[in-house]
Amino acid sequence: MNLHRKRQLLFFDVGQTLVNEWRFIDYFDQRFLELLNGFGARIDVRNYQAVRDSVIRDRRIGNGCIREIITEVCKLISQTGYDKIIANKLEYELDEGGRNLFGFFDDVEQTIEILSKQYDLGIISNQSRVPILHLLKYSNIGVFFKVIVLSSNVQMKKPNPKIFQLAVDTAECHPEDCIMVGDRLDIDIGPANKLGMKTIRITNSIFKSQQPIDKFEQPLYTVTNLGDIPKLLLKISNSC
Repeated sequence: MNLHRKRQLLFFDVGQTLVNEWRFIDYFDQRFLELLNGFGARIDVRNYQAVRDSVIRDRRIGNGCIREIITEVCKLISQTGYDKIIANKLEYELDEGGRNLFGFFDDVEQTIEILSKQYDLGIISNQSRVPILHLLKYSNIGVFFKVIVLSSNVQMKKPNPKIFQLAVDTAECHPEDCIMVGDRLDIDIGPANKLGMKTIRITNSIFKSQQPIDKFEQPLYTVTNLGDIPKLLLKISNSC
């Protein structure tokens, strides 16, 4: 392999890093709350959000997201067995919502184009193949990603270190020459740091309530939005 790469490589998570999921999350919260109350939960929006956020903060959903949130929230505020009923009722709606409500953040196209002039770019994501490739195909940014590693293609998910190593090997580079950009401490920042990559955390995410549980989950840098990254990297470069 040619490991004498001149440019650093930026790897990106997809959900709430490149793809704006807030409209989908709002839709999910509304429908989930309606079903919870339909099954007798009697909970208002504020208390529901507090329970949902505690489930995320306390790491009760593993490497998944929506279905695990349904299961764990139901354990706390509804009777046993309702989680499966509610999840099954929402399954089709959530699939449709993912197709209709997902889209790239407004600053993604400009940011990716700027970064591509100085860095090689890649994706490491637990997203399914079809929606992500569809978004990339019908956008102006797909051509900028030289390496795309999706869990649905390689039969493993973050935080499995092997998926990060596979991405690095595919890019023919060293971990220390890579930067991982993601919103989750547990499945983006932690495993990337352990491998020896540099890390940038984005906090415009439902996972912003996560707090590091060990030294590996401490991001090297933290930004609010993707659009903050070019200025950050320029500042770092100028200080070296």
